Amino acid sequence: MIINPRNYFQDSLSLLKKITPGRFWNYIKILFSYKLSRIRKHPYIWAGPFSLSFETASVCNLKCAECMAGQGKVIRNRKLMKPEVALEKLELHRQSAFYCNLYFQGEPFLHPEIYAIIRSAAENKYYSVISTNGHFLDEKNCREIIESGLSRLIVSLDGLEQETYETYRKGGSFEKVAAGILRLSEMKKEVRSPHPFLVVQFLVNKTNEHQMGDVEKYVRTLGADKLDFKSMQIYTERGIKEFSPLNKKYNRYKDGEKGRNTLSGCFRLWSHMVYTSDGEVVPCCYDKIPEYSTGSTESSPRELWKSPAMQDFRKVLLAGEQTPSICSNCGG
Repeated sequence: MIINPRNYFQDSLSLLKKITPGRFWNYIKILFSYKLSRIRKHPYIWAGPFSLSFETASVCNLKCAECMAGQGKVIRNRKLMKPEVALEKLELHRQSAFYCNLYFQGEPFLHPEIYAIIRSAAENKYYSVISTNGHFLDEKNCREIIESGLSRLIVSLDGLEQETYETYRKGGSFEKVAAGILRLSEMKKEVRSPHPFLVVQFLVNKTNEHQMGDVEKYVRTLGADKLDFKSMQIYTERGIKEFSPLNKKYNRYKDGEKGRNTLSGCFRLWSHMVYTSDGEVVPCCYDKIPEYSTGSTESSPRELWKSPAMQDFRKVLLAGEQTPSICSNCGG
């Protein structure tokens, strides 16, 4: 839901400016190779990924229900990504990739070098995105966020008061997050900065869906540019009973059951590369534990992208005979 059309236009223009002729041609090759792969049931890889994800931190300050990181189920040998790894990969991918998420599991602002990584993304002409629980938006961090050149900031606010908010965001403070969003939006106006494009994300579940009609009005008072209602990933039977919303539009599960139908291909496997905090590479952002490591940062991006493990994973999806476990929670 667009709240500030002018900022939305500027944000869209900012993204388009990142797409150089070389990056555009790479994207075209991704599209054609994916289409041919679907037809021939064989993974043709003619181009590198246009989108990257760097798990800058795999730890979090909250203990959100059904969150792998918050519940301590994310297994990493290193909790914070080595900044030199992120800087190196941003440089190596710059000819083909133009979009990068500087988050995966965990809270990115727990990384002491996060602003150096954001600056590197800006210098290499990436459209950079961070998703945060919003508990670190004090005056100093808000200024750093603006000055570092971050393109988009997504802040989770899953309720309109503390009681509803903390049902899912265990250990979180509604007032602190709301104040942080307002602080950042006011500072953007103060320094006349169009970035970061400020998105408030409302994770729809059974405990807060009754507030959806009032969220837009409240978010406008905080100065956000956009409001996103997002469906929720659920990993336990208890979670399905406790959090699955009645609103079918935001419910990934049918009749209280986990999982989804068999897939016959997935564009993410041709377009997106994910680096974990401890230097592993996984096939998709839904592989959170992870279950399917396809290599490590010791290899070159090209080697990782065309590795036997990655190709085998693509073949499984193209065959359409079985769906890997990580795909059961995919929101599409």
